[in-house]
Amino acid sequence: MRLSDVLLVPWRSTRRPLRWLSLFIVTACSLGAVAAGHFTSNSDWWLASTMVYCFGAVYAWAFWLSTTLLVAIDARKLRLPGMQGAVHASILLYAALMIVVPTLLLGALGADALRVALLTALAVTGGLAFVLLPRWCATLVGFLPALATSMRHLFQLPSFSDPRWLAWGALALVVLSIVDMLRWRQLLRSDTDNELGLGSAMVMQFRRQGITGNWSGLQQLDSGLLIRQRPDWMQPRADLRRAGPQSTVRALRVALGGWYMPKTAVGHLRAAAPVLVPMLLMIPVMAVMFAGDHQAHASRSGLIGFGAGLLWGVLFGSLMLTAMATVQIRQRWQRNNAELPLLALLPGLGDMQHVRRSLLRAALTMPLVTQLLLLLAMLAAALVAAHFVHLGGYTLLLIALPQLAATGTMVTQVLCTLGGRKLPTWGEWMIYAPFFVLFFFSIFVPVTTLGSHPWQGAGVAQPALLAAWMAMAIVLAWLARRGWRGLLARPHPFMPN
Repeated sequence: MRLSDVLLVPWRSTRRPLRWLSLFIVTACSLGAVAAGHFTSNSDWWLASTMVYCFGAVYAWAFWLSTTLLVAIDARKLRLPGMQGAVHASILLYAALMIVVPTLLLGALGADALRVALLTALAVTGGLAFVLLPRWCATLVGFLPALATSMRHLFQLPSFSDPRWLAWGALALVVLSIVDMLRWRQLLRSDTDNELGLGSAMVMQFRRQGITGNWSGLQQLDSGLLIRQRPDWMQPRADLRRAGPQSTVRALRVALGGWYMPKTAVGHLRAAAPVLVPMLLMIPVMAVMFAGDHQAHASRSGLIGFGAGLLWGVLFGSLMLTAMATVQIRQRWQRNNAELPLLALLPGLGDMQHVRRSLLRAALTMPLVTQLLLLLAMLAAALVAAHFVHLGGYTLLLIALPQLAATGTMVTQVLCTLGGRKLPTWGEWMIYAPFFVLFFFSIFVPVTTLGSHPWQGAGVAQPALLAAWMAMAIVLAWLARRGWRGLLARPHPFMPN
């Protein structure tokens, strides 16, 4: 087994777009870690640098390096022990590199090397556990910041700078390592590829959903597969009343299907159950925490943590909503099958102007209303946090901008798809990669302004982020106008791309 073969395993187990996207994110987070350390003047500069780097490490192990498990599964079924051994050696080698290299570099600059090593190891094992565990575990991730902040005061959990945190971190690392090894072995030796349902591992769906396939994965997705992934109690209950020539918008929503399908009240509750159930469970948990805590400062910090966790959950939900609406529309218009011609022949649609207007209302009204509700929930969470800590104008604006940008991106992508003006792959890279960087930095920078030792560089970073968002808004407006003109120029909106 040669070292070059071991190093090339992750690069050969994924397609080129994912490789370059992962490399871009890891490089951007590494450069961001350098910038965070350069602009932070207090003694805990290394903590900000480590956190930024850990974000890239979590992404790499969750969505890139974890795909080597699929290669190991295929190698085991094909009775290729050499390939399976190369995968395992590659996983161990890349884990060592992503932990040892930042530890040595930051340790040489004066950081606490032991804490840096522990945090990066937690990022590696946590990112891998995220995709190896059942999918329902991912639903709880958005509430971890609120739970961590509140439980810190309820159970007297130490902070990162506290020497006692090393014991807690080491215990968490041991637990995550054992979970990763047991779950990897279980998935590797399983006779069936369980890709459906909330009980399946997320990594098992990467094979079908395009993470290891084409850039968007739309060629592997279809409505029947998406429906079969849900358990029976989550199956949609359609509401077909008033769907007909008298309501072309509702008829088009039925034709689009999937997420756009009109549902009954019970159907909406079942569809939202993965999000609503954890939120409802959070209410009694937080009530018990605050009821048993008699210190005002702890309750204040717990509420701030709950608000921050809610902000993360809302912004994550906004990104998921943007992806759902975009993929649903792009899937319909990218497939060259009978669906679009049947939509074009649907009786009672009227002239082309009425068809375009009805199609845009069907494609955008429900996502925009949902995004508005998420924006209101996010502002409510920001007001909860602002009630206890001072938040400047830049901070509040940066909190709202990612939500607004996600909404604008959704509208832009839908218009580009309907107008047949989708950018090539390299063009989407040039636009949406900086978008995700701005999105997460707009969440990270406001957090650095809180606490007793706020980041001094936030005063410079916040106006720079606002200027970058203004440039991104101009680009999105140009793309939306390009897609709108393409839609107007089409002889009929139901034309495949």
